[in-house]
Amino acid sequence: MKKNTRRFIGFILFLTAIGFTLAYTVFFTKNTNSLSDGEYFYIRHDDTYAEVRSGLIKYNIIKQIKTFDLAANKMNLPQTFKPGRYKIDEDLTNTELIRKIRNGQWDNVVIKIDIEMSRDQIIQHLAENLEASKTELLEQMKESWVQENGFTEEDKWTVFLADHYHFNWASDSKTIIDRFISEYKNFWNKERLSVAKSLGLRSSQVCVLASIVDAEAIHIKEMPIIAGLYLNRLNRGMMLQADPTILYVVGKEGRKRVLNKDLKTPHPYNTYLNKGLPPGPVFTPDKRAILAVLDSESHNYIYMCAKPDASYYHNFTASLTQHQRNARAYQQSLNKKGVLR
Repeated sequence: MKKNTRRFIGFILFLTAIGFTLAYTVFFTKNTNSLSDGEYFYIRHDDTYAEVRSGLIKYNIIKQIKTFDLAANKMNLPQTFKPGRYKIDEDLTNTELIRKIRNGQWDNVVIKIDIEMSRDQIIQHLAENLEASKTELLEQMKESWVQENGFTEEDKWTVFLADHYHFNWASDSKTIIDRFISEYKNFWNKERLSVAKSLGLRSSQVCVLASIVDAEAIHIKEMPIIAGLYLNRLNRGMMLQADPTILYVVGKEGRKRVLNKDLKTPHPYNTYLNKGLPPGPVFTPDKRAILAVLDSESHNYIYMCAKPDASYYHNFTASLTQHQRNARAYQQSLNKKGVLR
């Protein structure tokens, strides 16, 4: 082989080695710093790539910006990044970081809709933990899905069933509410809808009644009894006279007893003044309360009163005279304890 040819081949090999070294540096050298414990990198649904890149630099996530830019452009990141909440580990390569953001390998947000959450608390909780704002969520609650799914403006709040839900942080308000609608429909299968119909109730009305049952029952085993009692009242055309609806009207904060003057407060949710169920739930019920309504205990009770022994159990009866005795005993126990309201 001629000397010049050997030199040319050697030069090509040299350039190839440099190319491999450069490619390895760009794509496979560790190039990230981790965020502090519990912190995430957020990409909003309306962020531009320039804003994403700026954020990675601002929070000191990438060490070598030039190699990251080369890899990002080669792997088409500017056109393919996905919004979400990302946990960035230390010493990721550019390729690993880009694939994470490009493929949408975000960390889900666990949203817990707890029992006894108010409407404001639900919306506030969603807005604090997901990208969608409180205003956007409230606007979505006014959309056509309400009527299309058989809800009213008040009982639409029963769509939020108490449970844990996994979301992409960057979910918009429609995606969020659609998820709850889907979960609601999954819960209300044909069998449960059939039972609700046999009770003369829509699924949302079962949830409304369940919110009252949940508010009354400290002990889970009393839920089917209480549910049966209120169903007896409904079937007889009686006033529900449910104290939880009064506390919904006058405010539950700091209240330990319902006063006679509270019962006279004009309000659609006052079941001492209005027959039938209140227009919507008093709060988010425990699913066990919903199931208790669907599988309520059959009995003739129409009255209940908390026992005076502070056990949080109730005395049940079909007799007004006996109920009045029970009520006096309970009221006397509160008076002895100095509970005025």
